[in-house]
Amino acid sequence: MKTLLATTLALWAAASATAATPTGTSVFDLRVNNSANSGNRATGDIIVWGVNGVAPPSDNPGAYVYGFSGTCPVGKTCDSFTTDADWLKQRLFERDMTGLPHQYYASRPYDPALTGSWRLYLSTSANFNPNTVYQTPSLGDVGAMPFVSSMTVSGSGLTPSVTWTLPSSTPTSIDQMRVRVFDNSHPTTVESRYGDPYSFLQSDQLFQSAALGSSSYTVPTGLLSYGTHYSIAIDLNHLRADGSPVSRSTSYFDFTPIDPATLPAGVGNIALPTTTPVPTTSGLLAGPVYNFHVGDVGSDHVTFIDPVVATGFSYATGVGDPNFKTVQVASNVGDGLYEVWTWSGSTWQKTASMLAAGASFDFTAHGFAAGVDRFQIRGIEPEAGVNAFDLTGFVTGLSFVSAGSFNGTMQALTAEAVPEPATWALWLAGAGALLAWRRRQA
Repeated sequence: MKTLLATTLALWAAASATAATPTGTSVFDLRVNNSANSGNRATGDIIVWGVNGVAPPSDNPGAYVYGFSGTCPVGKTCDSFTTDADWLKQRLFERDMTGLPHQYYASRPYDPALTGSWRLYLSTSANFNPNTVYQTPSLGDVGAMPFVSSMTVSGSGLTPSVTWTLPSSTPTSIDQMRVRVFDNSHPTTVESRYGDPYSFLQSDQLFQSAALGSSSYTVPTGLLSYGTHYSIAIDLNHLRADGSPVSRSTSYFDFTPIDPATLPAGVGNIALPTTTPVPTTSGLLAGPVYNFHVGDVGSDHVTFIDPVVATGFSYATGVGDPNFKTVQVASNVGDGLYEVWTWSGSTWQKTASMLAAGASFDFTAHGFAAGVDRFQIRGIEPEAGVNAFDLTGFVTGLSFVSAGSFNGTMQALTAEAVPEPATWALWLAGAGALLAWRRRQA
C-alpha cells in the first residue's frame, strides 16, 4: 500500500493538470464520542474527517472518484507530501446516504498527535493526475463530549417523542443539539476509494433535525414505517467559530415502530423506557439497562412495556414497588416458546419451560405466594435476531400483587453471558407489569 501510494504521488506530482477535477461541498474534522449502536458505526472516542457532497467534474459526470488523505502528526516537521515518510496517509471511504449523499470520510481512534489538519485528495484518475486538494480545519486540544445522561422515548407509533437529560458537566460547551434518524433495515454500502477494494454496510442516515432549543423532539410524520428497524441518535455538538462541529457525542438507541395490528388482542398503551447510553461494545456481556416509570400498576390489569441480538431479558422491581404477580410475553419470536427463571437467593433456577407467546405465567400459583421481585425470560434463539438495543424489540405484559407504581428495570441478556443480580446494581430501582457485535465502523 505504501509503495503504491508513493508511486502514485510521484506520478501526479510530476504531471500537470489537463482536465477538470472532482468537487466537494464542505470539509469536516471532528472528535466524535459514539455510543454502542446497531448501525455498524465505530464506538468510543474517535476522530472523523473528510469532505461532503463529492461530485465528479461536470465534463465527466459518470466518472469514478478516488480519494485519500494525509496529516502531519503533531510534533513532526513534514516536508514533501510525496516523499516524506513522516506524513500519515489514509484512504477515504465513500458512503452515499439518503440524508448525506456522497460523503468521503475516514476515521481513527482519538490520538492527540492527529489533531492537526488533514489534507484530502480527490481525482477521477487512479494516479491522481489531475487532482483536487482540500484542507480540513484542525481539532486542537478540544475535549471529548460526554453522552446525554439518559434518553426516554414515548409513543410506540410512527411519530415517537424523544427526551433526554444533558450531562452534568462537559469539558467544552454544548453549543448545539440535533436528532438524527438511521435506517438499520436498509443499510448503505461503504466503499474504499483508494487501494485494495474493500466495502462494508452501515445504517442509512435518513434525517437530521434542525438545531434544537430544548432537550426533546418529536419525529416528524412520514419518516418512519412499520416493519423497519431504526436508530435514533442524539448529537451534542461543540462548534468552531464558523459554526462547524469540532467535538460531538452521539447517543444511539434503536426503535422499531410497533404496528398495533401485530400484537395480541388487548395489548395497548405500551410504556416505553428510559435508557443510558452504553459507551462501547468492547467487553459488553449484556444489553443496556431500561428503566420504567409507570404510575399505576396492580393485580387487576396488565401494563405493557418494551425495551432492546438477545437470548432473554431480566426484570426487577425497586424499593417500594409491589412484586410481580404474572408475566405474559406478547412478542412471538423464534419458536415462540420461552423459559421462566426465578431467583432462589443465591442462584437462578428454571421455574417454567415452554411458556408460549400470549400465555401468562402466574408466580403466585407456582410457589411464590407473595410474588417475586425479579425474574428472567430466557430461551430466545439467537437466530431470531432480537436486538438488545431496540426499545421496542420485546414486548412483555406484567401484573403485580398489589396496586402501586412501577419504576423497575429490564435488561437484555446476550448469548455470551447471563448476569447475576450483583451486576444489576445500577438498575435495582423499581417494579412493574410487562409485555415486552462485531467491529464497528465510524
